[in-house]
Amino acid sequence: MTETTAELLNSRIRSGYEHCTGCGVCMLTCPVWNQTRDIMLTVCGRARVLQNGGAPEDMRQSLAACVLCGACGSVCPAGVDTVALTTELRMSLADGTGRPEAQNRIQGKTPPVTTAQKLFFPGSAMRRDENIFRSAARLLEQDGYILFDDTEISAIAADMEAGVRPDQDRLTRFISSMRGVKHIIAADGFLHRHLRQWLPGARVAGLGETLLARPEVKKAIKSTDLYIIEPRGYHADHSRLVNLYDRMRLETGCRLNTSLQRAAIPTGAAGMRNRGPGRVDPAEQARWILHHRRPERVVVEDIDDMQVFKNIPGTEVIHIAQLVS
Repeated sequence: MTETTAELLNSRIRSGYEHCTGCGVCMLTCPVWNQTRDIMLTVCGRARVLQNGGAPEDMRQSLAACVLCGACGSVCPAGVDTVALTTELRMSLADGTGRPEAQNRIQGKTPPVTTAQKLFFPGSAMRRDENIFRSAARLLEQDGYILFDDTEISAIAADMEAGVRPDQDRLTRFISSMRGVKHIIAADGFLHRHLRQWLPGARVAGLGETLLARPEVKKAIKSTDLYIIEPRGYHADHSRLVNLYDRMRLETGCRLNTSLQRAAIPTGAAGMRNRGPGRVDPAEQARWILHHRRPERVVVEDIDDMQVFKNIPGTEVIHIAQLVS
């Protein structure tokens, strides 16, 4: 990799990969490391490749393996923005080798400017389950949130995850349509970090943390439950949310899918939605989360995790939006 290319990557990513010491702390919560034990398939390996002059092409398999859960970034002692590093490398790889077919699945109609201040983005996965979708929307409507047709921004997010750099005109149209929005609840945790960057005047929160603020929802969580935090949004705001979920755990007595480092262990199912099967088997991840645990019920925030746990015999699974249905 030439110095010019390295400078370009660093200016785009601003991830701080040059500060990676190779300590390997990030691998303790990495689902790819857990299942492959191959350091070159981890973000630690990718940082070392860059530090030693490698190019995105040298990391093709590593980039494809990542589920972008963000657990590595939340525990990195050097403060490397691991999600930004991986997504930019995917886009840089696509820039040089032809763009994935995912690009421009929805061509740029100009969305109307919304006049609502509080919006609910259900995401593509939740829209496929009518019952949970409606249950979540009804609860949020009671707090003044308006259901928003987020098909366009969901498509942009899916493309970014797949390695397609977003079209700036398309993105600008979306940002312009959000003038005046003050609060966004986004079920897709991958969007959280990007929405905060694009819409700095809006407060972005996850579906789980928002519903947990409702007393009847929190009261419905039992001490015998295993509560599965949606990892992408959690790790995008880890320093704040780690305290929120620790308080919830103490108040309800439930167990969480968190490690000793307070990272949320992912199933990786959400990472397969836009990229297909990779190196991570969500069923194996679910068994890892359940190891030495015998919950009476599994409560999930991410609808992608529901089927993963349902496939484990003897496991009752419920979405947080269904707790008070």
